[in-house]
Amino acid sequence: MGIYKDVILQAVIVFPVIACIITLPYVLYNYHKYGSVLSIRILIVYSFILYLICAYFLVILPLPSREEVEAMTGPGVQLIPFQFVRDIVKESHASLSDPGSLLSLINNKALFQVVFNIIMTLPFGVYLRYYFQCGLRKTVLFSFLLSLFFELTQLSGLYFIYPRGYRIFDVDDLMANTLGGAAGYFAVNPFLGILPTREEMDRASFRRGREVSTVRRLLAFVIDLPAAGIYTAVLSALIPFTEKGEGKLIWLSYYILTSVFLKGATVGKRLMRIRVGGARGTQGTEPHWYQYVIRYCCLWAALYLFPALILIVVNVLTGYDIAERLAVQGMLLGAWFLFLLFELIRMAMHRRLFYEKISGTEVVSTIVEQNKEEKV
Repeated sequence: MGIYKDVILQAVIVFPVIACIITLPYVLYNYHKYGSVLSIRILIVYSFILYLICAYFLVILPLPSREEVEAMTGPGVQLIPFQFVRDIVKESHASLSDPGSLLSLINNKALFQVVFNIIMTLPFGVYLRYYFQCGLRKTVLFSFLLSLFFELTQLSGLYFIYPRGYRIFDVDDLMANTLGGAAGYFAVNPFLGILPTREEMDRASFRRGREVSTVRRLLAFVIDLPAAGIYTAVLSALIPFTEKGEGKLIWLSYYILTSVFLKGATVGKRLMRIRVGGARGTQGTEPHWYQYVIRYCCLWAALYLFPALILIVVNVLTGYDIAERLAVQGMLLGAWFLFLLFELIRMAMHRRLFYEKISGTEVVSTIVEQNKEEKV
């Protein structure tokens, strides 16, 4: 049992690394599909990933040395069904003449191995039925395929890293793992009336997706940065320019042109299922092209033009006194930073920002709940 505890501990240690890798793609997927990220969905999906890591590590760990594997001479495959029955009898000391010896059939290493393989995939069946809404046939099929993946991993010597398999490809393991998945399918049945259903989670996600959260807007902004960079680089190559400011104007034109042609959306906004619409009370109308120009020129001025002007004006007014120049620049830039912070707070409170008020626009969600949701 100590070995299994160590393996699971290693899986728990590795899990945060895997979680960090998949978090951004998974969050983007949720915002694109639902317009929101539901905490209970995160809990279920990430616990499922942790389970898969644990199951995989239990299959491949502990790793032997290459020398140990090269010295192995035993069989690598066991293709006789129900061989575990013979192994249980062989491991036991059962005798009809000695009833007490029958306990050795239970306290048996071979039996424990079978039970372990059943328990290992039991959660898999639970997840398949509860969250992924698989029927019994699909649950059995996917449980078999998961087990087959594990067995082929062992047969290939961890994808041919080792010269041969260091664990046996066992048909009984395939049977036990598949049985475990089927058992999980039935085991979750008493809890289905208590746990929130997948449909309920989807409805909650769509309801939240009707509002535009701060994270959703910021993710759209982050996605647009490389998109605008590529757009600027391509146009700069086609239309050479020498002034640095011209590159900033080309950058600005990305937001204006994409909004005009994509009806209020940019690449980032389209992926986040949001767009620029009319101000409150006029959401049914599309903003005019000049409203996009006003909106993004105001934003461009706040993020780039104002701090640039601060540096230029302070340099002109303060001459060559470095201390005075730095003091004035620090105060003005600090005020500019506080202004941006104030706008972020307003965004978090779902208030219209300064450039939205000036342009008569605001960001709205394009999430539309599915028809089946309206029928429930």
